Parts: sequence; C-alpha cells; structure tokens
Amino acid sequence: MIKIESLLNKQPGTYIVSKINSRCRKLHELGIIPGTKITLLSAPKCGQLILLVGHTKVAIGRGMASKIIVE
Repeated sequence: MIKIESLLNKQPGTYIVSKINSRCRKLHELGIIPGTKITLLSAPKCGQLILLVGHTKVAIGRGMASKIIVE
C-alpha cells in the first residue's frame, strides 16, 4: 500500500508528486507539478529541505514543502 502524505513528513528518498495543495507559481516554475519524480535529499527538523528535481538541486521552505503531497 502506498502512503500519500506531505513531503514535509517524509524521510529522504524518491517520491512522485501526486498533488499540490495550493496555487503556488514558484513550485510550478521549479518543475514541481503532479506526476513529477522528485528526490528528497535533506529533510532537517528545521530549515529548508533540499530536493533534486530532474538534474537540478533546489531548496524550499517548510511551508512550501507542506503543500506538496507525494506518494
């Protein structure tokens, strides 16, 4: 069974974006849209999360990460 939840609650690993819980243009510009494969490289308890989207590393805040629903 696949568990679907916010990226903020995940451990480092590779996930598929299933939904974005807002109309965040920044996420779209970064290529983080439903169906995209992303790799969570670093997920500290506080501070920014580091993601790999395609071949690009990006850092996003915890608020933005909470809007990304992955499976």
